Amino acid sequence: MAEPLPSSTNTNVKSSINVDHRESRSVTSAALQMLVDKISPLLFKYGDPQLAGSPQLKPHKRAEERTPVRESKLEDIFIYTFTNDSAGVDKPILTHKLYYFAGGGFQGPPTKEHWLLCSELAVKLPAYQVNLVSYPLAPNSPAVHALPALYRLCDALSQQARAEQKWITLMGDSAGANVALTMGLHAAANALRGGSEGKCQLRNIMAISPPTDFRNQNPDIDAISSHDPVLSRTIIDDAANAWRGDWPPEEPQVSPIFADLSLFQRVGIKVDGVIAGHDVLSPDAIVFRQRLGELGVYGDWLQWDKQMHCFPIMFPYHIHEGVAGKDWILDILRRNARSVDSFPPSTAESA
Repeated sequence: MAEPLPSSTNTNVKSSINVDHRESRSVTSAALQMLVDKISPLLFKYGDPQLAGSPQLKPHKRAEERTPVRESKLEDIFIYTFTNDSAGVDKPILTHKLYYFAGGGFQGPPTKEHWLLCSELAVKLPAYQVNLVSYPLAPNSPAVHALPALYRLCDALSQQARAEQKWITLMGDSAGANVALTMGLHAAANALRGGSEGKCQLRNIMAISPPTDFRNQNPDIDAISSHDPVLSRTIIDDAANAWRGDWPPEEPQVSPIFADLSLFQRVGIKVDGVIAGHDVLSPDAIVFRQRLGELGVYGDWLQWDKQMHCFPIMFPYHIHEGVAGKDWILDILRRNARSVDSFPPSTAESA
């Protein structure tokens, strides 16, 4: 068994990661966490297991009323594209394609909150085409079967984006953030191998509350567990085991903390993220973020103490921190679009 990966104690190492660290908690946020704590067992009742392969989804009514959703299929994976025509003649030229991977313990399909977040992204980010990816789910499609299909999808999306002269952003929350990071590593490695003409269309990853180390051995997990209204060590162990199947927890394709994270720096992929203080996944996510910074991977991260797992997706309920977290993400994505549109991609991909 591998030893835990220590964070750097060298204060002379300058991180390439910018951290927005917030500490406040509103009364409504505290009340919501108390409510979630009482109903949390219901959050992990996924119903009957999804069939093997990509599940066909039904868009949530409220999201579809705001932004019509078009279903398509690529490499046997269902993709749901959100249409925003509200910007009118002043709408910026669409230059980015954002692909969202919803959380759900690697076993549950997108919830109402995920559909509403994607709709919000489509309305507020007119430079992006927003797509929700229905990726294969455990237990009938564990990582050993799901990831090869997702890698094929990643390659096809890259080829498509290159032909259309668009950039790609991968985004996800919880389990979906883990999938987005894994696909990002695949895209980077593929570019460095000279695949897809040696170019990498992926420029950004946004990871909300990502699980990064499937061993779940960080001692700080137990210290946080009593404050986490959503997750527990048992829940994250069960989710990790369902997804990894026969793979060991140290497998880099499921535990990105063990992957060669320098790949992101070498191809110029920016990795952004959100960490909540009252989240048992946060100790390993912090170590993961520190390693990115030590390797020169650029990124912006929001770390908000006393907030619960995936708090930005709670914005539809008008919780201050949920709205502020969602708005922080929108701001970073806008800045990313301006940055990559203003400067040519790094030539390191083809080195």
